[in-house]
Formats: sequence, C-alpha cells, structure tokens
Amino acid sequence: MSQGNPSGVRIIFLGGLGEIGRNMMTVEMDGRILVVDAGLSFPNEEMLGVDLVLPDFSYVSSNADRCDGVLLTHGHEDHVGALSWFLREVDVPVYGTPLTLGMAKRRLDSFDVDARFIEINAPGEASIGPFKCRLLAVSHSIPDAVSVVIDTPEGRILYTSDFKLADGDAAPASYVESFGELGRQGVDLMLSDSTNAERPGRTPSEAVVGVAMREIFSSSERRVIVACFASNLHRIQGVCTVAEATGRKVAFIGRSMVANVEVGRELGYLEVSDDTLIDVGELSNYRPEEVAVICTGSQGEPLSALTLIAAGEHRSISIEPGDMVVLSASPIPGNEAAVHRVINGLYRAGAEVCHSENSNVHVSGHAAADELAEMVTLVKPKHFVPVHGEYRHLAHHARIAERSGIARSDITVIEDGDVLVLEGGHVRSDGRVRAGTVLVDGLGVGDVGPVVLRDRKTLAGDGILICVVTIDSQDGAILAGPDLISRGFVYHGESQEFLQEAGDRVADALDELGDDQVREWSSIKKACRNSLGEIVWKRTRRRPMILPIVMEI
Repeated sequence: MSQGNPSGVRIIFLGGLGEIGRNMMTVEMDGRILVVDAGLSFPNEEMLGVDLVLPDFSYVSSNADRCDGVLLTHGHEDHVGALSWFLREVDVPVYGTPLTLGMAKRRLDSFDVDARFIEINAPGEASIGPFKCRLLAVSHSIPDAVSVVIDTPEGRILYTSDFKLADGDAAPASYVESFGELGRQGVDLMLSDSTNAERPGRTPSEAVVGVAMREIFSSSERRVIVACFASNLHRIQGVCTVAEATGRKVAFIGRSMVANVEVGRELGYLEVSDDTLIDVGELSNYRPEEVAVICTGSQGEPLSALTLIAAGEHRSISIEPGDMVVLSASPIPGNEAAVHRVINGLYRAGAEVCHSENSNVHVSGHAAADELAEMVTLVKPKHFVPVHGEYRHLAHHARIAERSGIARSDITVIEDGDVLVLEGGHVRSDGRVRAGTVLVDGLGVGDVGPVVLRDRKTLAGDGILICVVTIDSQDGAILAGPDLISRGFVYHGESQEFLQEAGDRVADALDELGDDQVREWSSIKKACRNSLGEIVWKRTRRRPMILPIVMEI
C-alpha cells in the first residue's frame, strides 16, 4: 500500500532497535524509498527450531515500485544477511564498498539470487534516485565499513552505522577529522550506534589482540586453533601475520570462512603468502607446532567447525591433548550457553582454551561510552536518535548525548516501526508502520509464528499425549481404543498402569456421550481432551499437549 507523497523526509527502522542485529532502515523522500542495510539476527533460546530471524520488510515489498536501491554499510551478517530474501521480493540495485559487495555477492550466489552491484569507494558520493549520499570511512571489525550522510532539501542526516574511534586501527588517518568537518557543515539528524553504550571508557585497539596472539603462538608447543567471525578480516589478517612470524602454516575451516578469505585476498584486503596457506587435509603432513587453524564457530553454532571439533565429530580434524584453542570473539547475547558447551567440550578433549573472559584475544568493533560522547561532540547534531541495540543500550546512549550537550528535547528514543519525519531541519514522530520479525526454519520463511513456537515450547516442556479412538459411524460405539501414545511425557513401558487408568477415564467419558446420542467429532475430541487433561493434571501436575485422533468406520 503506497503512502503517497507525504511532506518531509521519513526515516523508518524495520529492525535493529530493541535488539542486537537485524539492522534495516528506510529513508523516504518525494515518494521514493532508499533502504540502508538488510541484516538478520540469530534465534534466541525461546525460538525452538528456528534457524534465522529476518526483519519484516513488507512495508518496502508492498511499495517495491517506489524503491530505488539498497545501500550497505559493511559486510557483517547483521547488516547484509537478509539481502537474499529481500531481493527476491524487491528487485533493486545494491550499493556499497568493494569488499562489502564482494562478500554480499558470495552469499547471494549461494542462494542463487542475482543482483546489480554498484561500487562506491569511501570517501565517495552517489546519487540513488533523489537521495544524495556520501560515504565516510569508519573503523570497525571489518574493512570497508562506512557511515552514510544523506543530504536532502529538508536537512542533513548522518547514519553512523557500526564504528569505533580506537587509536591505531585500520581506517584513514583523517577519518575522525571528517566527522568534525561534517559537524561544522551542520547535521540536522544523527542516528548513532548504541551497541556498547553501557561500556565505560574507550574500546581497545585491535593491536591489543595482536600482542595476545603473538604470546599465544610463541608459547604454544602444539597446534593453535583460532575461532572468530568469518567476516572479521582484521582479526584473520592479524592471526595470519602472527602465524607467518612464528613459522606456522595456516589452514582455514568453515564454508563462510573460506569464501570470505577468498574475497578478501582477491580484493587486496587480506595479505597472506601462498606459501603460508595449506589445505586442511594437509595438516597431518606437519608437526603440531608448525600449523595453525582459523575456523568458524566462535558463537557455538550447532553445525559450525569449532562445535563439531569440540564434539569430536569433524571429519578433518580432532582435538589432541595440549592443543591451544582461541575463541576470538565475545558471545552474542543469547549464545552464552552454546559457547560454554563448546568450551567444556574442548577442555574435556584435552585442549587449553583462551577466550574473551580470561585473556585479551578479542576487542569489540563498537565504540564505548567515551567514544560515543566524542562522536556527538564532533558532529554536534541538532537532533539525536540512538540506534542499534537493546532498549537499555538506546536509553544509555540518549543519556550520553544529553551529557555531551544535546538538549533532552532534541533526543528521541524510538523502536522498530516508529516513523520519524525530518522537515525544515526539525524532527517529529509520525505514527508507525508494520515492523517485526520473520522466522526462517529450513526452507520455510514466515510460516513459523507465535502459535507454532508456543506449541514447540509445550512439546519441549511437557511432551505430548496422543489419544486414538475408533468409533462406529452409525451409533458412536467405541470399536477400538482409546489407545494412548506418550512422547516426552511419561515412558510408556514404565507407566502402563497410569496410561491404562487414563484410557479407562476417556472410555467412560465417551460412553456418556454415546448414552446421550452425541456423535459430533468436536464433542468427542473435547471429551477426550478434557477427561485426559483432568486425570493427567491430578496425577502428575503436568500439562502435556493432548492430541485426540478420532477415526470413524
């Protein structure tokens, strides 16, 4: 449904507010729409069986004829991961820096999705429909990350995307100055990353990790296995540099890891000698102290390389006593239990494990509180909106902005679906659009919703009790059953007496219906469910899912 041609510039977040990940924003002007980022997130513990979580971009897909393109700020999954689903519904060009587009293309190819890619270097400019965009290079945990400036007749918008101001990290030397210059030009609306708003001080430099890695590689007498995000090319480069300096060969494990390394080397963002790299199948040709492995699985993903290695199920490599495993990433909120299971499995197999809680093997790619304050001071926006993060992160960032000189009346905390309007340099709220989550389960997209998840929770918590009854279609008499089948509730072999009693209770209820000449299936099923539920609760204080099956002959 078209929104027509409303006045002002409309800014809408379809994901990324009130959560970590799923970042997606739209900017709308003169009846045209620009999408900035299209990310995904991973399921929490309550999303049983769900593989991925996408933003609900139905607002854009229902206005696909008005969309001029997608602009990507960097190549992390929480900013580009939903692209393959989005482009199936909205056929538009994709804009971004070379590495970002290279990584996005590999992912789209794996989903057999075609796209038109248009490269923009940073710093650089591009006109996308009526939107005049400037890209500013920023430091993050992946090369080629950018902030986006959108100049409109109604005012200038700065979307920082993910960034940090750590000294010494890979970014143009003038990058901080570029934001100072932007502040002198004037920014009407600043949308700024809030992920680390609760962390005091400044985010350490990537150089801290380099020192820790060199110590680990130098002191380890056996193999070193490093798990990190496949998109963290800065970290991968650092590990490769240390491996070369300490005379170790490097093997990569994990499909996404191998793909991203290939893209990084092709585009010149990852420099490692051909002589250093070996295939995972060649590891046995070298002594343990001569090799290093870089793999996926730092978040304990079920089928990732490190998870399989920890469980002793990887086909190419297994843990040997004395191996050093480095988890060079912090657990994403919700993944802690899975990460701890992997760590426990590694220790059980005899490995030594370094992770973010016991060593300096990871630094964040996001600005901490002092850096966020510095960015606000540099830009001096007229209006400030914190984005990216759970609501507590947004609230903390709002307070940081206020302490940094922004009036409370000029700070707006919004959530997914809220509409902001920039008009004449002023910002106001203007209702909501549909926004939420779309769950991906196998090949199904959006077919798993709250009702299905509720059923899955019930099955996981109390199991299921199936009652099968065969009745005569003429007089409603029971011809067979009730037969009770239990799964995840009580074990049939050890609860035969209880199940027999429950079956008798159902039979009595059905006999009463027969005496009253009640033959409707709905009534029969209701009687089965009620009679079973009553005795089950009385005897066990459990509430399994009760599924009556009535067959009529």
